[in-house]
Amino acid sequence: MYFTVSIEVQIVLAICLFYGYDAALALQPHQGLLRAGARRWHGRLAMSGFELRRAWLLWPPIFLPHQPLYRLNWDATHIALAGDLSTTQRLAADAQRVKGFALPIYLLAAWLFVLLPAALLVLHSQQLQLIALGLIYLTTLWLSALAWRHGRHGHAKEARSIALQILLCPPFALNVVKKLSLADKHARPDLLLAAKQLLSTADWKVLAAQAHQAIARELQEIAGLPELAERHQALEKSLQLLTAELPQEIE
Repeated sequence: MYFTVSIEVQIVLAICLFYGYDAALALQPHQGLLRAGARRWHGRLAMSGFELRRAWLLWPPIFLPHQPLYRLNWDATHIALAGDLSTTQRLAADAQRVKGFALPIYLLAAWLFVLLPAALLVLHSQQLQLIALGLIYLTTLWLSALAWRHGRHGHAKEARSIALQILLCPPFALNVVKKLSLADKHARPDLLLAAKQLLSTADWKVLAAQAHQAIARELQEIAGLPELAERHQALEKSLQLLTAELPQEIE
């Protein structure tokens, strides 16, 4: 007995898989994410994801594709929690510039995950399928034009590449804000410095605790290795600095 899947179901599954694949992010251990939410910023370290060989795999909230993401680095041996605010302010300004993407992103999501599946699996209407496909490509073209225009803010080459890429695969267009915010690599602040400035006090303490745990774990791993004595000393200083940022019960 063979189990077969209809072409209509395969199409819907392919759309979901393409979107899920494109939403995933691979980060190095010294990296993390800042996400601009509706009312506040959110932060994550790479090690909060799934370990995959020498990288960490993370999925941002898949139901919030309009929120920009910034991949930032941090150095466990050199932590500075006070400094120039200009690069952090630049991140906040960039997050404001992508608000115009929200409407077409959620329209495209409705066409891809509601209208097209309904036409394929429920109503079995060829006319509605053609309408859905037309709406999908018109909305994708809208997002592509917005991405192209967004390149005027300093990363035109990357923005043009993204604009063309999403035209070839509409499910990728759902992640256009993430792609644009990750592509802008100019004047990126240190992760922990930006997090302290942008996150709420409670969220910052959670992130600081994660960094504290990561440094404490590395200190245990390199203890007793004379060739890493200098790094050990630098990590101890960083650990002391982060300890002052933790809630008293965690210290």
